[in-house]
Amino acid sequence: MLGVLLTAAAHAGTPWELVWADEFDGTTLDASRWTAQTGTGTLFGLPAGWGNNELQYYTNRSQNLSVSDGALHIVARAEAFAGSNYTSARIRTAGKFEVLYGRIEARITIPSGTGIWPAFWMLPTASPYGSWAASGEIDIMESTNAADRIYATIHHGAPWPNNASNGNSYAPGVDFGASPFVYAVEWEPDTLRWYVNDQLIHTVTSATWFSTAAPSNPRAPFDVQFHLLLNVAVGGNFPGPPNGAVGFPMEMTVDYVRVYQRQQLPFDSAPSPIPGRIEAEDYDQGGPGVAYLDTDSSNNGAQYRPTEAVDIEASSEGGFNIGWIRQGEWTEYSAQVAAAGHYRADCRVASQTNGGSFRLEFNAVNRTGTLLAPVTGGWQQWTTVSAPLVLPAGPTTVRFVNESGPTGEFNLNWIDLALLARAGDVNADQSIDIDDLYDFERATGQFPDVDLDGIPGTAADEAALRATLRQPELQAPRAAP
Repeated sequence: MLGVLLTAAAHAGTPWELVWADEFDGTTLDASRWTAQTGTGTLFGLPAGWGNNELQYYTNRSQNLSVSDGALHIVARAEAFAGSNYTSARIRTAGKFEVLYGRIEARITIPSGTGIWPAFWMLPTASPYGSWAASGEIDIMESTNAADRIYATIHHGAPWPNNASNGNSYAPGVDFGASPFVYAVEWEPDTLRWYVNDQLIHTVTSATWFSTAAPSNPRAPFDVQFHLLLNVAVGGNFPGPPNGAVGFPMEMTVDYVRVYQRQQLPFDSAPSPIPGRIEAEDYDQGGPGVAYLDTDSSNNGAQYRPTEAVDIEASSEGGFNIGWIRQGEWTEYSAQVAAAGHYRADCRVASQTNGGSFRLEFNAVNRTGTLLAPVTGGWQQWTTVSAPLVLPAGPTTVRFVNESGPTGEFNLNWIDLALLARAGDVNADQSIDIDDLYDFERATGQFPDVDLDGIPGTAADEAALRATLRQPELQAPRAAP
């Protein structure tokens, strides 16, 4: 996998970071990334013909699916197999890789011939809004018959046959089967943009798409994780059947598939120090799905960082606060924990009605449990909610997660993380010495969870404390009282 950043001008200068890729450098399909779907669709709950009256039988045989010479090869063949007259291959990343937002691209040479239908596309893994196409489909690249045009399409709306679509065909007068082209989509919460060799060919926004299962959610159905698919179909409703002029076998060659997301960076260039205060509005740079998730399409408040979706307003306590916090939203903050130990999280919240609940995660570990944001009588009437927690030293990503249901409403001003005692400072006197061992043995210490595993006063805690006391910097003689 390439550990590089994509910063080409075609991507508006936004830093993209490679998060997943298959360069097809081996000799077999990487089973940790892809699964071959076989048959005619009936094994996956579809009518024979994959719901489109397609004519091929998908296999995982090397005759149809192989990796060699730095590329994936999907080959459609005219042959009798399992009751079908054609074979081909279809692979997907479902259950192995899913993505929500980012740039998804592949470098592909497509086949050209009547009745041939190559595709690079995406489907939701969970389909939370219902059956196709209520849960959406993103077609990054499709072509049919002569490889003289590329289709960029979304499917959405209601379940078939009441589904809707929005797309565009790109036909610049070139043969897309003569050489490889890079096909990409840039997916953001309210916008999808399609590119061919970095030429923008189509744009669609959330003002156009919808799901009948979520009429109050303007971002549905394209606000959940999707997986990737590659296939070559033969025949079907879109291209029609092949004719005698088609020179089988027909091959699609894929040089790579790459997925980028915006690079996540601290808001003020450096991570927030812990102990210390994190201002809610200073969430990381990186954009939606990386540094934050904001589920409404409007920017309520429109203060401080008005070009981003997080809802921010001026605070009565000075500075700014995050408000209009909706179900499922979160923000992330890069931080650096100076010392492993016992901390207290103080969260400044306000709610005029209903209140809500939330948690704090550190490197994806829930360290606080569920905390309640009470009704305070006003959106700027602030109170502090506190919780003890333990933290290891080193870099961490703090994630504020709203756990409230659809009626929960509260604001967040800041998160303050105070050090109560370093790991080993059993009596919390700001030093680690033999007195801590005495207090541990007598069970009189305030913080006997020395190894920070959540279980205080164990043999492992005593061993960790004794090991700490043997460290050279703690061996100097103590000053006389």
